[in-house]
Amino acid sequence: MVMCLIVSAVSAQQLHYGIKANLNIFKLDGKGIEDNYTLGGGLGVYGYRDFTKRWGLQPELLFSQVSAKRGDDFSARYIHNSNTTDPNKSIKLSYITLPVLLRYNVNRLFTINAGPQYSYLFYANENLLTYNQRAFRRSDLGVAAGGTFTFSVLHVYARYVWGLSNVNDIDDRYQWKTQQAQIGIGINIR
Repeated sequence: MVMCLIVSAVSAQQLHYGIKANLNIFKLDGKGIEDNYTLGGGLGVYGYRDFTKRWGLQPELLFSQVSAKRGDDFSARYIHNSNTTDPNKSIKLSYITLPVLLRYNVNRLFTINAGPQYSYLFYANENLLTYNQRAFRRSDLGVAAGGTFTFSVLHVYARYVWGLSNVNDIDDRYQWKTQQAQIGIGINIR
């Protein structure tokens, strides 16, 4: 009888997974960087499991590309700058991102998500410093919060991610922090 209860509880709370794509509206806050939002994108996979009718967990693995621009004041703030004449040179950053979100199911249609997000910078096309020195730290820890509307196998979501880490690897005088708004869709495979 206990085995029957366990099997029915596990089957009622299945692991669901799928693929997702999103539009990132990204901003890098800090001295020497232009203070504006830019567009980027992301692709990845997700899984979720509800442990009760209301609560669950949703980990994701995403590939994201975002961009920013060097500000006019970059050369005045950082003496190791390159000799490039274009003060608004584009910065392209590629991240592998792992958000682990707590789910609260308000009803069958709407879910609130919140939790930590770790991002690993695996590629940076920035050319900000001489001698190919890198300007960005590899790790970025943040907090994500948002909501998801679920229509059968299709999910539509929006979330905001606040970067908590200083991603400036040049020196400790100025902090650079990331912010991003995400709007996207996901499709349940199972």
